[in-house]
Amino acid sequence: MPGDALTEIAAELYGLLPDEFTAARNERGRAARGDDRDLAARIQDLKRPSPAAWLVNQLVRHRSAELDTVLELGADLRAAQDDLDAAQLAQLTKQRRQLVAAIAREAGALAEELGNPVRGPVLDQVAQTLQAAMSDVAATAAVRTGRLVRGLEAVGLEVDLDGAVAGEVPETPGSGGLKDDEGASRNLARSPGGRGAGAAGATRESREERAAREAAEARERAARAADDAEQLADEASDQLTELDARVADLQRATEERTAARDELEAQLRRADDELAETERELRAVTRDRDRAARAATAARRSADDAREALEALEG
Repeated sequence: MPGDALTEIAAELYGLLPDEFTAARNERGRAARGDDRDLAARIQDLKRPSPAAWLVNQLVRHRSAELDTVLELGADLRAAQDDLDAAQLAQLTKQRRQLVAAIAREAGALAEELGNPVRGPVLDQVAQTLQAAMSDVAATAAVRTGRLVRGLEAVGLEVDLDGAVAGEVPETPGSGGLKDDEGASRNLARSPGGRGAGAAGATRESREERAAREAAEARERAARAADDAEQLADEASDQLTELDARVADLQRATEERTAARDELEAQLRRADDELAETERELRAVTRDRDRAARAATAARRSADDAREALEALEG
């Protein structure tokens, strides 16, 4: 099917570095033109991903386990939002912020590894996209494709996915961030005509048991997320220690070079002083030599005059 072919090609293109995307897309479009002009046109319509979208796509490809942890915690939060008390929900929300911040930093390191470093605002957009993916099941599916064209943003519980994914967009069950079975169970529990009073009581009891189990699983996932965040923090601390050591080495080297430069400048000043003194002595010697030369010339003239006078008397 053309849609499947487009999705396969998009999956390949959105795994490339941003600078490689346009040329590769154009080449694939030209290659498809002879067999399927419609597919070729749809390939040419594929947009280069934004920096944040590109980086989230690379998390799907290279950091899938870490990304799964984030998205699973989002599913836990969606499932537990009506069942947990405020304190438990606040704790999970805090864990979500910590985990999203940790994986955003990991995304920055991944960009460095792939040879396409990004700046802080891009990492902020990555974190925003992950927050959106955690808040809505359709956004979760969109992120998992690895074919994002742009970053995502949650407005309340809604995430605009129009034009956000290249190729086929996977269908997702339910709406409003709830799974189908969760939404159906809650609707039956709240509807007096659903199964009758006895059935409603049984559904309520089942829901409470499920909520307790899901809360326990959510706490376990949150604990794992906290451990992951702590590990990333430890790694960052180790990197910071290493950088501090490198800075100290550079400072010592700079101080040594500064001392060597100061010594060379002192030697240069002494050499300049010695040169000036030598030039003064040379000028004095030159003056003495000139005076001696003039005196010698005057003496020779006097001698010549005396010789001529003597010769005149003898003659």
